[in-house]
Amino acid sequence: MKAQQRGSTVTETTTIPAVSVRDVDCVFGTHKAVDGASFDLHKGRFLTILGPSGSGKTTLLRMIAGFERPTRGAISINGVPVGAAPPHKRAIGMVFQRLALFPHMSAEENIAFPLIMRRFDARTIPDRVARYLDLVQLGPFARRRIHELSGGQQQRVAIARALVFEPDLLLLDEPLAALDRKLREEMQLEFRRIQHELGVTTINVTHDQREALVVSDEVIVMDKGRIQQMAPPTETYRAPANSFVAGFIGVTNLIPATLLTANGSAVRVATPAGEWPGTWQGQTVPAPGDGVTLAIRAEKLRFAPKDTALAGVDHSCSATVADLIFEGERVVYEFSLERAPNRTIRIIDANPAEHSLLARGAHVTLGFSAKDMLVFPT
Repeated sequence: MKAQQRGSTVTETTTIPAVSVRDVDCVFGTHKAVDGASFDLHKGRFLTILGPSGSGKTTLLRMIAGFERPTRGAISINGVPVGAAPPHKRAIGMVFQRLALFPHMSAEENIAFPLIMRRFDARTIPDRVARYLDLVQLGPFARRRIHELSGGQQQRVAIARALVFEPDLLLLDEPLAALDRKLREEMQLEFRRIQHELGVTTINVTHDQREALVVSDEVIVMDKGRIQQMAPPTETYRAPANSFVAGFIGVTNLIPATLLTANGSAVRVATPAGEWPGTWQGQTVPAPGDGVTLAIRAEKLRFAPKDTALAGVDHSCSATVADLIFEGERVVYEFSLERAPNRTIRIIDANPAEHSLLARGAHVTLGFSAKDMLVFPT
């Protein structure tokens, strides 16, 4: 099979996945935290496991790390089963939300620690530590104690410490969750830069959708212990496997409806606001009268002043501005539908500088294309 790092023109052929998870369960008492998880991750790829709290993503990572034993199934790293191997017997680097850096040590001493514990040749340690300090752009801060470093600098020390012994696999357990938004976004780009530079196979766990889309080659979305979808970020966003994935990633409107007619993937449904066209996303189209769920991204809807015709749309309806949130680079509107005043629709205006802000209570025409109105089984 082929695996290619994003941003690289070199394609690597490999037959053995760096990580293979097969039919893995993890049960705590009567609670099944992970249910039948299976996936392959190839060498040099960056995978993010994304999901809400309680979805099983951290438990899955802990099983790969060796901190939890699978109740059923098998986990292999580079083709070698590791189900019974303790964490220190696996060539894995880890960065946790709580960085667990040694406060009495300097940055360079923290980074050297795993080399000393693994009995590396003492003569090689200073050069290796210096190389990884430079990798994370902390060379001038080598001798500073941890409390003398900023939050972002401490993150960099933790990354260097996890990578300095050149592990087969890097595991990240929400290491950016405690950072403020600006620093978190900067560190996301740093993770991507370092991972591309080293080519280390990486599994990241997060609940941050932006982080998953920014840093990853592949994204797994989990819910209630099960993998809902594994795909590249673009496919996860543009072609969600089901209504849960559609609703969890991005700003998405989910609307209950009833199927009226189907012609291939082109369907018409009954909604609280009337009859709408859409595009079927399941395997087998249900029978007329069956319940379905509509999903449309907020940026895929269009609006214009009331009674203004919208070009290039397959359906339009009247609505009123119920609320708006100005976020600088975009405005998120919430519209109340005229034929279903209790049903609201969110729309993103990604170009607010080009448009006048609409006031609450303003009347508009909403429109969408049938290809953007995804219809899923309920």
